[in-house]
Amino acid sequence: MTVMLMEDGRAEIMKITVPQSGLAAGLKPGAVVRPVELFATPWARIFNGQLSDGVAYRAARLELVVAEVAQ
Repeated sequence: MTVMLMEDGRAEIMKITVPQSGLAAGLKPGAVVRPVELFATPWARIFNGQLSDGVAYRAARLELVVAEVAQ
């Protein structure tokens, strides 16, 4: 899943691997979600003499966040 992390006026795109069984019912593009049991795994590899590195993210499930309406 591709999610957008928004914090302190900044946004970052993150790709998170989630098992299909961990996807919330009714999940649609643009929905606000909370990753549950999110793990980050650093990785690195050398391909054709070039070093590539990054972080792989995995979550057990995504929960839909329901915003409360102020009265």
